[in-house]
Amino acid sequence: MKKEVTVKNGLVFTDQGFRQVTINIKDEKIDSLVENDAGPLNQVDDNTIDASGCLVVPGFIDAHVHFNDPGRTDWEGMETGSRAAAIGGTTTIFDMPLNSSPSVTNLKNLQYKKEYVSSLSHIDYALWGGITGDSVQNQAELSKMSEGIIGWKSFMSESGIEDFALLLPEKMEQAMKIAKGQNKILALHAEWDELIERLTAVYKYSNTMNERWAFLASRPVLAEEKAVAYALELAAKYGTTLHFVHISSPKVVAMIQQAKETGVNVSVETCPHYLIFDENDFLQTGALLKCAPPLRPRKEVEGLWECIDKGWIDTIGSDHSPCLYSMKATPSIWDAWGGIQGVQYTWLAVLDQALKRGIDLKQIIPLGTANVADRFEIAGRKGRIREGLDADLVFIRLDESTYVDKESMGFRNRYTPYEDMQFLLKVKKTILRGRVIYDDQLGVIKEKLGICLSPKEGVSTISHPL
Repeated sequence: MKKEVTVKNGLVFTDQGFRQVTINIKDEKIDSLVENDAGPLNQVDDNTIDASGCLVVPGFIDAHVHFNDPGRTDWEGMETGSRAAAIGGTTTIFDMPLNSSPSVTNLKNLQYKKEYVSSLSHIDYALWGGITGDSVQNQAELSKMSEGIIGWKSFMSESGIEDFALLLPEKMEQAMKIAKGQNKILALHAEWDELIERLTAVYKYSNTMNERWAFLASRPVLAEEKAVAYALELAAKYGTTLHFVHISSPKVVAMIQQAKETGVNVSVETCPHYLIFDENDFLQTGALLKCAPPLRPRKEVEGLWECIDKGWIDTIGSDHSPCLYSMKATPSIWDAWGGIQGVQYTWLAVLDQALKRGIDLKQIIPLGTANVADRFEIAGRKGRIREGLDADLVFIRLDESTYVDKESMGFRNRYTPYEDMQFLLKVKKTILRGRVIYDDQLGVIKEKLGICLSPKEGVSTISHPL
């Protein structure tokens, strides 16, 4: 029999906001929330967890990570990636179909990946499948895959991975029909490839422009605008459920918001690096902050925070895209791997910024919890502190801080653009289905408790766009 656990004395983030309640956990689920008077524990035992001085929030859900297992474990791996996530308060991730090798574009590769990672994760997870320029023709194969994935991922520009071909505009229509027919969400890396290729040909070999400026110039906001506009037009035509990943510009968010208001079933994700760093940081730091879309001017960063304030951004994902440090330390910025290591620091960084900006945490926390669970139809298990849901909890103290140094990094390759930053909060404990899997004094437990979530576990609380 699985033991019962009680969490006492925390300020708990519930459907009614932050409340002083006791959380009773039974068989890995939240059994009840009981009003209580905060105070010292009368009894301390193995079945009672004291949350005194802590905010207790739902375990964060990161719908956008690249843990690279199997095939590129020297870049990361499910074990180290999930360890870093747990340290940062994330209890569920959705792993992208690339940059593992082989990419998850057919049933054989999906089954292989599921078996390979089945005992490696410290936290719960689901897997994305890929619709590519090559696999889009294999509708029967994609149909078989659909039951085992959280959704489809496609690129509208070059992915940088050989076996994950972009979807050219003439093939995008077919992908839209497939996703609609399966009632699956289609997540898009939305940059217009033809424009990027044309600008890269101009700027890459320019003798008059700094290389880092040239890279920024090769991937303007216009590339996002063109891709998003085209995808929204097709989604409106076919009724496809869309999710745009890592949107970097408030202008593009506004386009998506307008489409929502006309009935398109679409959601938008941004990433912590677009909310914190800007193009000047990239110009100074270089490849550690190379990503696609690239970082934008400070005005765009502030505009994204305005979009959050308006409720126009639905989710925040890390887009954790690791690699060997040698792949960043290249002579030319053009040859450096584009991706940012940050899964451990996503919510420390975002909540830190919210606190400094005077933004109510009640407005921010759902972007990594309830909104994600609702959009990806796992709200019957995850995303809230509510009776009947998995007891995934994070203890956060606002009177302690977190300093980012190499020794504290949980991912495999110990570097990140967040190094040497100080966040004005600290994750004290991470609890997965009632078990403490991370404690800031003891570290991450050796036992790996993560399980693969089945698509559409439980019933979503909403059936319309966020």
